Amino acid sequence: MTETAAGRLVPRAVVVLMVVATVFNDLPPILPVGELAKDGFIYMIPVAFLLFMRRPSIIAFPTGFTLLFLGFIGVIVASVVVNYDEISVAMFKGRGGMSRVITQGMMVALGPVVALMFYNLVRYGQARDISRGAAAGLITMAVVGFFEVSSWYDIPLLTQIHDAASAVIHGEESEFYPIRMRLTTFEASWAAVMLTFIFPFAMTRASTPLLFFYGAFVATALVLTQSRTAMLVIGFQFLVLIWTLLRRRRDQMIQLVTAGFIGLLVVMSVPDIQRGVTEDIANLIEYGSTDGLIDTTPGVTENYSNVTRLAAIEAGVSMFEERPVLGVGFGQYGFNYPAHVGMEAMRSWEVRSYVTEADIELAWPPAYSLHVRLLAEVGVVGYLLWLAIILPTLFRSLYYADGATYLGRMHLAVTMTLIGWMLLGASIDSFRFFGGWIALGVGLALPRPPQGSYRGGVTYRSA
Repeated sequence: MTETAAGRLVPRAVVVLMVVATVFNDLPPILPVGELAKDGFIYMIPVAFLLFMRRPSIIAFPTGFTLLFLGFIGVIVASVVVNYDEISVAMFKGRGGMSRVITQGMMVALGPVVALMFYNLVRYGQARDISRGAAAGLITMAVVGFFEVSSWYDIPLLTQIHDAASAVIHGEESEFYPIRMRLTTFEASWAAVMLTFIFPFAMTRASTPLLFFYGAFVATALVLTQSRTAMLVIGFQFLVLIWTLLRRRRDQMIQLVTAGFIGLLVVMSVPDIQRGVTEDIANLIEYGSTDGLIDTTPGVTENYSNVTRLAAIEAGVSMFEERPVLGVGFGQYGFNYPAHVGMEAMRSWEVRSYVTEADIELAWPPAYSLHVRLLAEVGVVGYLLWLAIILPTLFRSLYYADGATYLGRMHLAVTMTLIGWMLLGASIDSFRFFGGWIALGVGLALPRPPQGSYRGGVTYRSA
């Protein structure tokens, strides 16, 4: 359906602000909604939802998605029922088993509401409002990044502007934060999470100069964040982007790859550059920083952050192996964490704090992987249903993605975001990635290209 002023489900400005709000996740908490209280999106969704429900008779539900998600909710309920005897008496770090089920369940339930809203927004012709919001969000992040880098060098006026902005967009400023770009988010890895959604959708309406600006900004942020999550996710998204744009031009793809290898060979032929690049990359992969060991205490020979992550993942796998069908119960990973951590992981002070009930300052033991958390809490049945909710839309948009039309670029944005979501699941364990739910709703609503506008296969150009 085409967009008209009377036909918009939600006013254009509200849709734009909703998308812009997704890039903020460290605001001073106001609402009593737990970990969601710092997300800018949570303050826009009630307003948008009330406007969205003005005409309930025209709201459509995607059948397949709805049935799969109801099945996923059924598995969550079943996992709680099967493990109820343990969940009802669970208590750790001041939290109860059932209270954790309720708070995490609220977070999961919010996801399909967001997907449903954006599914209908696209059906009623408001896809371009989503693109406008993404572009505004990316520019917002770029402006904040400019002032942030300026503050590293104590540039007068620019530093004061950044400090003033930080008081608003960073609710809990820590006493020490490494000099790594975090933009509008809590820390560097979450900056990668936000860019995973905002960058692909900003490109959908970008002119050629803006496209180069967006790409240059994201590439610069990738370097300055020094984040393994950013390297993995955004680097892979760039590969998907290049492959999609050139998959029907094999000649150009071969030329581009050849030029890249020649350039790399020339640069790496300089001994000092080769040694420096190799060392920085090795440090970044192993320690998460080009400086090598983050902890410079004498005698330290490894990064304990890696020990903590590995221990969390191994604990989740152990829970899954113990109860592979329905898991230990939704939201119960933290309660079971101490019993599944090996003694060798105790050399990490973070692990020792997570398993100590008296230490409540570090909050909840993280799984560090959404995939592992789902396998541990809802078993293989719940995990497969989760994949079934996302992967069909991902593969459909991947098939129709191209850079020649707006519809093709929207399919490309959905593809990049959902692939990013799957990759982010290897690094974060939260359902708070609202950009993923938005992309899922958009992908469900996007039509296939008109007959004849999409041609599979590869075309060739003669010399």
